[in-house]
Amino acid sequence: MAEQTFRSPGFFEREIDLTQRTVEIEGVPAGIIGPTSQGPAFVPVTLGSFVDFETKFGTLNRDQFGPYAVKEWLKNRTAVTYIRVLGAGAANSTGDIQTTLSQGTVKSAGFRIKGQKVNTRAGGLDTRHEGSVQFIVASHDVNEYESAGYPLFTDSDSFNTATSVRLIRCMILMATGSRMQILDHNQSYSVANTHDDIAKIATYTGIPEDGTFKLVLSSAIGSAFGNAESEAGIRIYTASLNPTSKHYVGKFLNKNPDRFQDEQHLLYGDFSVEDELARVTYNASKGTVAIVSGSIGTSKASGDTALSFRDMFGRFDTRYQTARSTSFITQPFGSKEYNLFHFEALDDGAIGSKRVKISISNLRKSTNKRNNFGTFTVLVRDYNDTDTNLKILEQYPLCSLDPRDENYVANKVGDMKVFYNFDAETESERRLNVEGKRPNRSQFVRIVMSENVENRLIPEDSLPFGFRGLPVIKTNDNLTDDDTALLGGTLRSRLNYVSSSATNVYSAVTGEALTGSILPPVPFRFKATRGAVSKDSSPTFTGAPGVLELADNRFFWGIKMETLPLTGTIGDAILQSNASSTKNPLIESYGKFLGLQKLDSLLTGSGADRFNNNKFSLSKVALYNKIDVTSTIELSIESEVTGTADVHMKDAAYLRNGVLETKNYTILDDGSAPRQRITFATLAAARNAKYFNRFTDYAKFTNILYGGFDGLNILDKDNRLMNDKASSVDGTGKANVSNGTFTHQNLHVDASAGSGKDNNIVNSYRTAARIITDPLATRVNIVAIPGIRDAFVTDFTSDLTRDYSKAIYLMDIPAYDDNGDRIYSKTVRPSVQETVETFEARAIDNSYVATYFPDMIFADDTNNTAVSLPASIAALTALGYNDSVAYPWFAPAGFNRGALTNVLNSEVRLNAGDRNILYEAKINPIANFPNGGFVIFGQKTLQQDRSALDRVNVRRMLLEVKRIVSDIANHLIFEQNTPQTRARFVAQVTPQLATIQTQQGIDQFKIVMDTSNNSSEDIEQNRLNGRIVLVPTRAVEFIAVDFIITNTGAAFED
Repeated sequence: MAEQTFRSPGFFEREIDLTQRTVEIEGVPAGIIGPTSQGPAFVPVTLGSFVDFETKFGTLNRDQFGPYAVKEWLKNRTAVTYIRVLGAGAANSTGDIQTTLSQGTVKSAGFRIKGQKVNTRAGGLDTRHEGSVQFIVASHDVNEYESAGYPLFTDSDSFNTATSVRLIRCMILMATGSRMQILDHNQSYSVANTHDDIAKIATYTGIPEDGTFKLVLSSAIGSAFGNAESEAGIRIYTASLNPTSKHYVGKFLNKNPDRFQDEQHLLYGDFSVEDELARVTYNASKGTVAIVSGSIGTSKASGDTALSFRDMFGRFDTRYQTARSTSFITQPFGSKEYNLFHFEALDDGAIGSKRVKISISNLRKSTNKRNNFGTFTVLVRDYNDTDTNLKILEQYPLCSLDPRDENYVANKVGDMKVFYNFDAETESERRLNVEGKRPNRSQFVRIVMSENVENRLIPEDSLPFGFRGLPVIKTNDNLTDDDTALLGGTLRSRLNYVSSSATNVYSAVTGEALTGSILPPVPFRFKATRGAVSKDSSPTFTGAPGVLELADNRFFWGIKMETLPLTGTIGDAILQSNASSTKNPLIESYGKFLGLQKLDSLLTGSGADRFNNNKFSLSKVALYNKIDVTSTIELSIESEVTGTADVHMKDAAYLRNGVLETKNYTILDDGSAPRQRITFATLAAARNAKYFNRFTDYAKFTNILYGGFDGLNILDKDNRLMNDKASSVDGTGKANVSNGTFTHQNLHVDASAGSGKDNNIVNSYRTAARIITDPLATRVNIVAIPGIRDAFVTDFTSDLTRDYSKAIYLMDIPAYDDNGDRIYSKTVRPSVQETVETFEARAIDNSYVATYFPDMIFADDTNNTAVSLPASIAALTALGYNDSVAYPWFAPAGFNRGALTNVLNSEVRLNAGDRNILYEAKINPIANFPNGGFVIFGQKTLQQDRSALDRVNVRRMLLEVKRIVSDIANHLIFEQNTPQTRARFVAQVTPQLATIQTQQGIDQFKIVMDTSNNSSEDIEQNRLNGRIVLVPTRAVEFIAVDFIITNTGAAFED
């Protein structure tokens, strides 16, 4: 990929998003930093309207102040530059960066669940971990009609037997001092009792309690958490693994990260399997459901070889991740399939996994003898649509894999990405880079082409035929659900019942090797039909159609997003796998960030392909028709494939674990009448394109994006929101570390959580501040980080803004109560006196900064509510209005230009004394006046010395002059250093300053650029000196009128 790194001086602008704007950008933008629900992270994006902003970053959310700031600014202006923040971590040293490169972890980023063993049994041995990642696993009996109706397990090579499979059904993150326990369906709980981590379920008799067991959640919080069966700290649930049961674990376990502290757990992965496919095994004498955690074993393939599996599954301590698809692959050429491309979300973070999915359709072989490249369509679809109710967001037809063709897929979709290089060795190299060379035309994804395609090293008749397997959690190194082969060997099971055992223990009590449990296969479309398949228990071939079954070209092969229909809703539900439109939670779980590849917690490469046969290819879509091995492919097809596509597709099925014959690409179907079935790959291998192109309407498949992650501690609401409390070290602020653990968080973590400038949230904002004040990356004249008030961020941004010298920073300040305690709640009224005294103690001296007080309550017309917003947003509102009706050198204050018409109230009503205290401390008050509403009633900067630069309007006038002069001066670089050049500069600057003078920004000015300040030595050093002397126009802030009362009336003095 072409990559551009900004190193040399100058201003660089490279447009990445070519989507249509509703309003053209005009003027110098304000620069705003904050979190949003979507969009690229740490990339400055300039927009001209709030509609365009919503398209890129999402709409208003009362927990995110940045979008409100944008909306208020754009009510009067048509240019804003926004930088979205996510969790970037704080990897600053060489050692930090090397750890990231080797392990994938990033200092201070994300979170980690670090479990510990519990020694409560005799001998110090307990079957449970506390505060760890725990899994609910179970043995399942496969439905007798599964092989005929939807062979998800039968056609997977990862199960030891096709009739009984051991599956992971839940991934649960546990808080410190809490753990899951499990009981038989009829067992009572007692702390004194010894409970195994395995349970027997209730028998199946046709009642709601069928297949249930008891799930016990215990917490060190005590009775405030629960008091089930008179035991403090205990909650007991009747549980089921049947997704349709009222007792299903996914219906009562907590799925809301914001409730983690209260509920002491989070159901992170719901690996749902319909009872119609396989239900939990009932055994009267043996347990078949278990709670397991990672064992104390380690992986030699991990970037941290000392890391136990128990802790490995809880490692989420990494920077934000961008969701992507697996690699799309070609049809087979012999035994080889080429990687073609993958898609990446343009939205960074977790949202990228949940907005869109990708379908490839309309595959056609070339009929042009001069060009062997075929064509295909890329569909960007709404993540939640269905094949029978499509919502296509974008489509790119007639795409080609020929880099020389104007229809080359990368030309049509776009492949560019702007990103911040966090892991550069030196801070000077940590800046924005550009990858790719083709402008993005998609609003949702970019495409990343393989080098083989770019360099034309693939066969010309290649087509996108499938995709690689998803990188799912690796719970068994042998890639099957049987770990008995590991017993007594050198490998340890990754899952275990016993926390302190040195070897894997297979307990005779269990009756099942549940420590070998694995994730379910990724569901693929089995048939492109509607109606029931044949119920014959021994069909002549896989996918034999039922009497009423018909082909349906609405269905896409590949990942099947819907569940099976429910038993009882239609007859023989499992035989009609396409009859449901209910969203399958299993797919959403597979799209999540599940762990770190470099720690060996995920299956990758060929392992991901082989596991559960999760690699998908149209080459395994097999027609009923067979090949004649004594004849050519063409003759066999000509004699066998004689009907329409609909006729043949009625019999076609996806043979998940089918083995392709590498000469004619047929698959042996070992049904009751074994045959070498012709596949889509057979048709594609034929020289005549007509055989394959006949099936164009059915040659299509769907893939998802996976792995998006925000890089934040999602288990703490403040950190998830990246708000003031999460970024502050004062009082109860969470940007500090106490005694080696996260303050206010029920997580076992160490001091790597970060404090101060090494904190994840703090450093993320500081990084964004660096970017927005980088003259090589942006060109803003206002900087705001609404709602972020801690000095580690605001003082740092103040210094950056001064060094940038092209903007004014609207800084929000912390509020304190009467006791001098930092306020994070709107329920506590700030003390003006304490707030002022604490702020003055910081002794900030910077004319590039202005601050305002208090926070204001705005009307949110979008959500039809009122919302409390930081004072910096009120200031932005006033500055935007000021610049629309006047000029930057007019004071953005007072009734004419500082009135806030969209404000409903303030968090603090200021009296005259409050206003005086604030203004003396250089904090601009926002006051309420009878019949005048709320008005910004001050315009001081934070410069300590009294001069013209202690006023906002003068500072902004100089910023505008600097911008104008810089633009002129840049065009003189590398010109001859002669009197003519100097005169040219003066001639160009003079009318610009004269205009500002006419517009009341300057009283007088003088430009000096001649021999008096340009010596021969200056000329020899290639330097041109100039001096501009300005006398700014000052604003009226105090009006004093003396008058005397006499017997005859009022007499005013001269």
